[in-house]
Amino acid sequence: PPPPQSDSSAVGALAAAGGGVLFASGWLVWIDGVAAAANDYGFGTPGADWVPGILQTVALLMVNAITWSAMADGGFDDSVAQKVKAWVFVSFVFAFSGLIASTYILVRESNSPTAPGSHDSAVRGLLQNLLIFGSSLLFRAGRLSDGD
Repeated sequence: PPPPQSDSSAVGALAAAGGGVLFASGWLVWIDGVAAAANDYGFGTPGADWVPGILQTVALLMVNAITWSAMADGGFDDSVAQKVKAWVFVSFVFAFSGLIASTYILVRESNSPTAPGSHDSAVRGLLQNLLIFGSSLLFRAGRLSDGD
């Protein structure tokens, strides 16, 4: 039998699994929307509409690449904590830039659609960003419960 797990490692495992499901769902919703727009309406999604999802994915990787304990003062050096804080700040700038950009695209397509079906792609783009942002936070919270 496997060794018993502590409650925090079980919570961390569930959070990681939930974060992975949210992340995969976000990209699935977006790719399905792009494919549906191309198939149903003959609308090719512009490359710029892909940028918010890519920003959100990079932000997820950035915010989860560091250990939260490195932000605490008193590590190796104060400059390490400052660099980690700057890294986290930049990662959240990327995340909120993705959310803002996807919201802008949705508003733009709601006010003056560029093609039939473009509004559907814009809605799915915002949903993708919300799911990936939630995934990032859930994964980070799960790592915090593991003592990271």
